[in-house]
Amino acid sequence: MPPMHHLVEVKPSEQISIPDEFELDDRGQISCKTCHGLKDIKKTPLDKVDRKADNFFNGGPYPRLIDFCHRCHDKKAYARPNIHQLLDDKGEHDKKACEYCHLEAPDPEKTADQQEIKLRLPVGILCYGCHLKTPHLNALNHQVKPDEEMVKLIKSSEEELVVILPLDKEGRVTCVTCHSPHQAGLIDQAKPAGRQIEDTTLKEGVSYQPHPWSAVFAEDKKDRLKELTEESSHSFSLEYQRLKTEVLLRLSAKDGALCLACHTFKD
Repeated sequence: MPPMHHLVEVKPSEQISIPDEFELDDRGQISCKTCHGLKDIKKTPLDKVDRKADNFFNGGPYPRLIDFCHRCHDKKAYARPNIHQLLDDKGEHDKKACEYCHLEAPDPEKTADQQEIKLRLPVGILCYGCHLKTPHLNALNHQVKPDEEMVKLIKSSEEELVVILPLDKEGRVTCVTCHSPHQAGLIDQAKPAGRQIEDTTLKEGVSYQPHPWSAVFAEDKKDRLKELTEESSHSFSLEYQRLKTEVLLRLSAKDGALCLACHTFKD
């Protein structure tokens, strides 16, 4: 069986709920027929099993494999925690949550130098443990070392706006240059490290709204998307939308303040 195959010949634990149509064997254990609807699947060679069949998974087809898993397993129990949620229900500092990224939880009441903060991985790599390298357009384009003129503008913006825009140890722009990894309120927002934009909750997250510029945006990308579709045999489309709500940003992207902290634009 594949390495990630579900256990068989075991009795379901009390923490899961088996639907009536998911048949256990005569000993009340999980078997091939519990999960799969294909006839004689146990006797079929692995390379001959039709994994695209609607009834490969009982009750299928399913949009996502995880949707099938949640037929038995409690969805809430397996939900990935939001590690940026660093305050508990009482508004107290949840030090345990800090240890996802930090070797030891820093004291948010104290101002710490970047060199004093002990992270589990370099800051430029740490975010990739949960996030894609390309969570939004131009994400990779930004992860470079700014020139001297831009560094001066960044330092000036930090002083003027009372905010931090930290670079990594090699002096490159990284995720936390623009994004705060900490829930608003954990660090005093009067401090540069605590300043951030949050006009929605962490649970709701960032949201977008339609914008008339989308038609122009789509036309500009049309030829490149057509080429990509021909190369990959997959259909691609892009839609331009404007930010509606923001969270975990050091400065607002909606009004351009975040961009202007590093860039200058000609009229």
